[in-house]
Amino acid sequence: AFDHHPGRNRPQGPPARPSPAAAPSGPMAPSGKPDALPAESVLTPVLTAAFAVLLVAYNPIAAALPGLRSVQAGVLAGAILLSGTSKSSVLRDRLLHAPRNWAKHPLRSALEWAAWLCATQAAQAAVLSDLTTAALAALGGAAVCYAGEELTQLSDRVRAVRKASAFDPAPAFFPDGAPLAPPDARGVSMSEVRAHSRADDCWIVVRGAVLDVTAWAKQHPGGSLVITALAGRDASDQFEAFHGRAMGSRLRAMCVGRLDAGPEEAESPAQREFRRLRGELEAEGAFSYDLRRTLQPMYLPLALMAAAMIGLAGASRLAPGAAATLAAVACGAGVGLAWQQMSLFGHDIGHGNVTGSFSVDHAIGLALVPFFGIGISWWKATHNTHHVVTNSESHDPDIQHLPVFAVSARMLKGFWSAYHRRTFAFDAAARVLVGRQRALYYPVMAVAKVNLYLQTHLYLLAAAARTCTLETLGMGLHYVWAWGMARCLPGPGASLAFLLAAVAVAGVLHVQITLSHFSRDTIEGVPYGSPEDSWWRVQLAGTVDVACAPRMDWFHGGLQYQVVHHLFPRLPRHALRPAAARVAAAADRAGLRYEAVSFWEANRRVCATLAETAAEARRKGPGGEGPGAPLLWDALHARG
Repeated sequence: AFDHHPGRNRPQGPPARPSPAAAPSGPMAPSGKPDALPAESVLTPVLTAAFAVLLVAYNPIAAALPGLRSVQAGVLAGAILLSGTSKSSVLRDRLLHAPRNWAKHPLRSALEWAAWLCATQAAQAAVLSDLTTAALAALGGAAVCYAGEELTQLSDRVRAVRKASAFDPAPAFFPDGAPLAPPDARGVSMSEVRAHSRADDCWIVVRGAVLDVTAWAKQHPGGSLVITALAGRDASDQFEAFHGRAMGSRLRAMCVGRLDAGPEEAESPAQREFRRLRGELEAEGAFSYDLRRTLQPMYLPLALMAAAMIGLAGASRLAPGAAATLAAVACGAGVGLAWQQMSLFGHDIGHGNVTGSFSVDHAIGLALVPFFGIGISWWKATHNTHHVVTNSESHDPDIQHLPVFAVSARMLKGFWSAYHRRTFAFDAAARVLVGRQRALYYPVMAVAKVNLYLQTHLYLLAAAARTCTLETLGMGLHYVWAWGMARCLPGPGASLAFLLAAVAVAGVLHVQITLSHFSRDTIEGVPYGSPEDSWWRVQLAGTVDVACAPRMDWFHGGLQYQVVHHLFPRLPRHALRPAAARVAAAADRAGLRYEAVSFWEANRRVCATLAETAAEARRKGPGGEGPGAPLLWDALHARG
């Protein structure tokens, strides 16, 4: 899907007639009669069953190890049962084209076979029942095949990126410097663009070109809502914030015209100032990715984890008691700090700010999933949406936390979430919890990492990620690693103390994330309706920076410059501090307000916002006037 261009120009006239020589496609045979069933759907189960019988009956490994015979039968039976799933082509390819796979992908085939044998041996050692072992081996075999396929596709994308030398963050749209919209493109007014503002009919404007992105939105690696939220709007600044000036050929394929801009689309002072600043940063090379600097944030969490592992080795020799519990808490705090710091590095990876390539950085993120325990694909989908519609009560998932938190009195009416696709109701539970959210804030942040686990698996279960199998395996390794570290401690009390300390210290990350937005202005719906309501104004209104000394930059990991980061998401971490003063100056010239407060003042502001909304929640009946309002509550409190 990275190389496919589904969005094409909509025909402006009648559809072209098919060539008489063209062979018909679809369910009709050349004779005009419907084809009963594709040959492949009939042959696949037959050949697979025959292959299963031969492999189980005559496999020399099964003859040498009779216990494997039932396991292999279970694997192949499971593969047949899974032949109707959306990923059945992967299993059919492994079963029916084994010689070709070994010839074309020998390393992958060897790794898959070795991984499956190891998994089977582990299942046999842990499970006594042959039937249970066969079931586990069948699932393991399917997982190994899916993971191998995802690795192959990912490595192909990485090789394509390296071959194309596409690490330049801001190449021209076209080598000849031509504009994005072809010269002969028809003129389109902004009012016509606004008429195409639905998810199933989505037009946007990028650098004067009107693009029909309806088909592409569903395949967008950063999530579809990032695009559909901007339907019917000029998305030039949003696009360049994330993509620089790349993807010119793909965008031109989606072009349906060029924008005939009227006086109301004239550039605002904020757009003029910050577009000039972005051009200056590009010219100075601020968007370059020097691996010697972008990889530096990874070293600290690795060192912290190594120190914690050494501490765990020493604590495992202690007798159960107070000393062992204190040692467990200390080691857990070290692991939690390592998770927090590696998650900050994962933030850099998710934005492609380590190597400059989304594909290469995604591969690095997949390798680190067992370390920080967050699904990289889920993170991209939710975080990119947050960037585009910052502090939107209906679209930004980072402020949609009912029934626990509400950062605006308007949210107490209940609201529909475009991201979660469900209604958040202000019901009786929300009234109780939100009414006490000021006191609950830090305790909830201390266990918020559990929510990341939950959200990751919900996303992966929906098969919304191209690498869902690899990420699921990575999350499994994360849990095994955490369980293994806890198990080496003396006694269940020390193990529990270790896990609680690790999760609580890692929760500092969630405090850092919320400090930048919870106390800021919120908006209803999607902004960007006019040049005055620009990308730059929305980001400055919804975000605040945390002023700190340079010696504390390691702790905040770039989150202390969230205003700068939101304006220029592709700016690498080491370039944020030098750019902050220039952002403040540009905001002053544009008549906008740039704020940077201390870490403690940011905490105070968040607590004050939560307390204010909590007081309003206590004054309201639960759900009295919004979507999802309980009818029973209305009936019991009816008047007149």
